[in-house]
Amino acid sequence: MSLTEQILSQISGNPLEGLRKTDRIWNGLKQNTLSMTTAVEQNSQPLETVEWDAVICGGTLGILIGATLAIAGLRVAIVERGILRGREQEWNISRHELEVLRELDLLSRAELEKAIATEYNPARISFPDSEDIWVRDVLNVGVDPVYLLEILKQRFLEAGGELLEKTAFQKAIARPNGVEVEVSSSGEKERSLTARLLIDAMGHSSPIVKQARGGKKPDAVCLVVGTCATGYPKNDTGDIFASFTPIQNYCQYFWEAFPARDGRTTYLFTYLDARPERMSLETLFEEYLRLLPAYQNIELQQLQFKRALFGFFPCYRNSPLKTPWDRILPVGDSSGSQSPLSFGGFGATIRHLKRLSGGVREAIAIDTLNAEALQLLQPYQPNI
Repeated sequence: MSLTEQILSQISGNPLEGLRKTDRIWNGLKQNTLSMTTAVEQNSQPLETVEWDAVICGGTLGILIGATLAIAGLRVAIVERGILRGREQEWNISRHELEVLRELDLLSRAELEKAIATEYNPARISFPDSEDIWVRDVLNVGVDPVYLLEILKQRFLEAGGELLEKTAFQKAIARPNGVEVEVSSSGEKERSLTARLLIDAMGHSSPIVKQARGGKKPDAVCLVVGTCATGYPKNDTGDIFASFTPIQNYCQYFWEAFPARDGRTTYLFTYLDARPERMSLETLFEEYLRLLPAYQNIELQQLQFKRALFGFFPCYRNSPLKTPWDRILPVGDSSGSQSPLSFGGFGATIRHLKRLSGGVREAIAIDTLNAEALQLLQPYQPNI
């Protein structure tokens, strides 16, 4: 039995199966065997009526822009495949970056403070044969996703938004005056939503994204694995970027570490291409567990593992993604939008939120929703 099998079998929720399921997707990406369906069609016949200003597919991060638009008075529906609920693992960001949630009237001051689960200083940047660099107030706040998303969901519903949970996106039909969005719920027949704009927040595995990219393999990928565990000595500092080993498996290993409400979170991440021979996430997890004792100066048997973390972020030169269709806008990981210190996810979404939500409101107000105009909402940015 491998170290990964030993450790993950101790954690509830069967993370080993989750890791292997994610690995199958990663392997399909490397082998270029992932299926691609027709997610978007075009029809020259206008819609008779348009019910919503915007339909957002993907609620976990889509709720951020959805609540912002609804509070601004737009008619918004969110389609979420599961239940809209945050994960247990905290999202790290800087305190001053969270102020946008106050500026956009998404949270009160008291709610913002309650959403902050942990806060620490300072954070380290460390490489071999060089002095450590210590910084303050950078990625030093851990946000509670469960609480944050629940508050945002309440704000969204109070503002008149409609949330369709356990509802899956099936297909979009772009028409001259709007988009028809076909969705399905378990045990119910398909229904159609009509909107002036479809916002795709379904992430990098979105069927719309797959079609727009034509099944192209990513130019690079960030693999990440990690855990949250108790048993570490008290440590109120973190690592933003640390490396202490030479190149292995054709890549450089980088580490992050943060104090967390439930212990200490540590990540191992690396950047590589998507050639078929590149290592699996399970192999990287084995490397993580092999090197963790040296990284944190502790033995594995001293730790009580609470959660396992794993995933990958594909990266394309053509990012942010510019779709060929009118009235369809990918955002967040769907578009490949990134930001300094965040390869995607919550941090990148927050940093683009004010600009993006303001641009969407303006585009809807003047009905300038053709593909060329929407591309201006996603400016060029260099990628790793």
